[in-house]
Amino acid sequence: MALVQRSKSNPGFGASPRYPIRRVQSCSLPKMIRTTSKNTWRSPGCCEIPNILGHAYLGPDPPAVFDLRPLELKKQICKRPWYPPSPHYNVPQLKPLARHETRFERTVKKMLPSQTVRSSNPRSRYDQFKEIGTGVNGAVVRANDRRNPGVQVAIKRCKLDPDRTYRAAILRELKIMSGNHANLIQLKEVTVWRDAIWIAMDLMRCSVFAVLCRRGMPEDHTILVARQTILALEHLHSKGVLHRDLKCENLLLGWQGQVKLADFGLSARVARPQRDRLGTSKWMAPEVIRQDHYNEKIDMWSLGITLIEMMDRVPPHYLIKDEEELFDVITTEPSPTFTYSYPSMYMRGLVSWLLDENPLTRPAASDVLLEIDTHINQKLLPCSSSAELVHFLDQVLI
Repeated sequence: MALVQRSKSNPGFGASPRYPIRRVQSCSLPKMIRTTSKNTWRSPGCCEIPNILGHAYLGPDPPAVFDLRPLELKKQICKRPWYPPSPHYNVPQLKPLARHETRFERTVKKMLPSQTVRSSNPRSRYDQFKEIGTGVNGAVVRANDRRNPGVQVAIKRCKLDPDRTYRAAILRELKIMSGNHANLIQLKEVTVWRDAIWIAMDLMRCSVFAVLCRRGMPEDHTILVARQTILALEHLHSKGVLHRDLKCENLLLGWQGQVKLADFGLSARVARPQRDRLGTSKWMAPEVIRQDHYNEKIDMWSLGITLIEMMDRVPPHYLIKDEEELFDVITTEPSPTFTYSYPSMYMRGLVSWLLDENPLTRPAASDVLLEIDTHINQKLLPCSSSAELVHFLDQVLI
């Protein structure tokens, strides 16, 4: 049997090679060095895929990670200053920003020619704002006048909603306050700033409601406040305007005993037919609740409820919380009267006259004023003076 001689240069089949063959993966790439520094930049979409299958499959190599270049501010600043192209060159000045008046601002200036209407930032003229109340159209704050140290004003801030009815109510309120009546809150200046209007008014000492939080009003002070309020209502009704929200919260008292009517956000023109159910529920007249056509006589009903509120400290039907039940009681039951106080016979007669359910026989403001003056002159109704009212407030508001 012939033996097959194996050559060293060509080993035969089945023979183990002297140098083992090394398998090279064609898809393998050199690995990048990972840096653990936090100040590194990674390309968008770079994320680590969790190795849930172990090393069963070949995964992609991690993307390259580079360090951010250090920021050197010295290289960002040019050492040579900028010079104009010639010594006679003048840098052109920028044109001042032109502010165009809005249509609402032009309307306010046209309606109030004798009032100051500004368009600058009101915070440059007033500071130390503190909220003291709320009105129908916005919040009322107290502020100090920077131009006159020691002088404070009340500012009503209203957001200028694009609704035309809302803006018409603000314009009507400004028109009423610019009338310069002694028993209406006075308007000082108006500022239209961005999307709000700032209405600066006289700052009063307190409201009648603040006094009722301490104690009830005696009858003589109630008659004084009622008489001054009727003067304000007579002026409004003569101008063809109804207030529609008369209550103790809107009757303000001054440091010298002044009585002023405020918050004309719900006021309306008498010439236009009114059927809207607006106002405060317990002070609404029956025709307002029934949504019948009504006129300025609804303010006289609200005045009668306010007189009861001043002496009883709460309005009639105070314990009724459900509005539907309250409306049913006002429209079906007889007119309310005093419950927690004991006024004189003439005071009860005055309130009964004001709370007439029939608006045709309900008295007007001028008739009530004449009746009150007649009873005061005949010593049938007690009426205090402004000085006595100030003394009463000093004792209550300690």
